[in-house]
Amino acid sequence: MATIGVVAVVLGLVMILVEAHAPTAGVLSGVSALLIGAGIALLFLADGFAEAVALPIAIAVAGVGMVGAVALGRTTLTARRRPARGGPAGLVGHRATVRSWDGPTGQVRADGGLWMARIEFGYPETPPPAAGESVVVESVRGLTLGVRRREPWEELP
Repeated sequence: MATIGVVAVVLGLVMILVEAHAPTAGVLSGVSALLIGAGIALLFLADGFAEAVALPIAIAVAGVGMVGAVALGRTTLTARRRPARGGPAGLVGHRATVRSWDGPTGQVRADGGLWMARIEFGYPETPPPAAGESVVVESVRGLTLGVRRREPWEELP
């Protein structure tokens, strides 16, 4: 019985290591917490401790592990639902300033970087944006930003 307890504890620890490298959203952590709790109970019972001592300790260890696994799972699932905050995809919705514009494309400064840009929505009857004009990033395609003019009612971010 002690051998099974040691195997359960070691298997639980290995599963925690796998959880650190696999995107299981806390599922392996929950199973490993239960395995470690069962392994500790088996070790205590094999050593001659009474069930009155072994079971509360095993339940406490498994409970703490399960609370950690649930917290890890919730945090992981919440992070997956959030929009990108960095990189080119994080520029969508940000304000940019026109540096120069020539024909259908131009250069804009957005978040400290200089980007190629083109008007996302056609404005055939209006002149192209002027240098210093504020625009809003609508899309990112490769290294070119799709922008539109900032409406007067929009707040500056």
